[in-house]
Amino acid sequence: MRKFLFYIVVAALSLTGCRSVSVLSFDVWRPAKVTFPPTIQRVTVVSNSAEPSEKEGNRYKDVSGKEYTLVVPHDSTTYRLAECIALDLADAHYFPEITIFYDDSITLPKGLYPLLNDTQLAAIRGGADHTAVVSLDRTDMAVNMEDQILQDDWGGTALVTNLSVATTLVLRVYWPDKVEPTTQIVNDTVSWQAFGYTPGDTHGRLPQTSEFIQEVMTHISRRVRDLFIPHEDSVERYIYTSTEPAMSDAYDYWQQQKFTEASYLWEYVYEEMKNKTNRAMAAANLAVYNELFDRYDEAIGWADKAITLFQEKSKGNESVDVAMLEEYLHQLRVRKNDNSTLQLQM
Repeated sequence: MRKFLFYIVVAALSLTGCRSVSVLSFDVWRPAKVTFPPTIQRVTVVSNSAEPSEKEGNRYKDVSGKEYTLVVPHDSTTYRLAECIALDLADAHYFPEITIFYDDSITLPKGLYPLLNDTQLAAIRGGADHTAVVSLDRTDMAVNMEDQILQDDWGGTALVTNLSVATTLVLRVYWPDKVEPTTQIVNDTVSWQAFGYTPGDTHGRLPQTSEFIQEVMTHISRRVRDLFIPHEDSVERYIYTSTEPAMSDAYDYWQQQKFTEASYLWEYVYEEMKNKTNRAMAAANLAVYNELFDRYDEAIGWADKAITLFQEKSKGNESVDVAMLEEYLHQLRVRKNDNSTLQLQM
């Protein structure tokens, strides 16, 4: 079920006079980047990655600008990350079965990042032929911490410390009926900030190493889940409002979630009125209305009409409305293309 949230944006688009815009937020489905065939009955996650480097890529800069190597110890980070990924995939209830391979009876390459061979894959699958193996092959975590002096309006100073962890994962998916695996790279960055008067103050307010590594693993695991599983994403769309009676009544219906009634009035404005601005606003709103019900061709058609009318009204000058609607048109085309993939995945 779609979730709707309405709120007014004040002067966000520099609209003046008797018209403005409101913002509609709702959830849409995004396809997974990797499509698993319906024959896959099990997905097994395995850690084939060395631990992230304790020093390489880790940096601390103090208030003087001097840089130091930051030592970040790891304790079974890659195994725990593989567990986190497996649990996230299982919690989505998308695949028939999710398992994680722990058995140390085979030696995985770790650190050299070569392909798993047939013997290793057979041991990981354990006789379950319709199993896709997700191998975590490389894990990089670059930790950066920097102290900076802040000065307030009264001449006072304070210290802020910024901490960020940029994570890069290299994953391979081994398919039961293909010789070559699929390689995917997943990136994510998590940041924290703390304020105080001394480095001891700010550093003490930041999460400890074990805490921020756990949070980083949670974030990157969700990225992996979205890579493999269709997922919801929140988008924002603009609804034009106006003091023109039909437009005003349509928006009243819209706020009551009487979307069809609102669309009838917008169609009336577009078909019967001569004012190009009102017609353009009505067309733009009809694009959003049709998108809500996954009618992408109709939505694209209405967005095109709105752009044409706003362009005619602006007479070749720059127009915020045109720029906004051209971006919206791009998003509609992306959603239309995504829809065919979603039909295969859902």
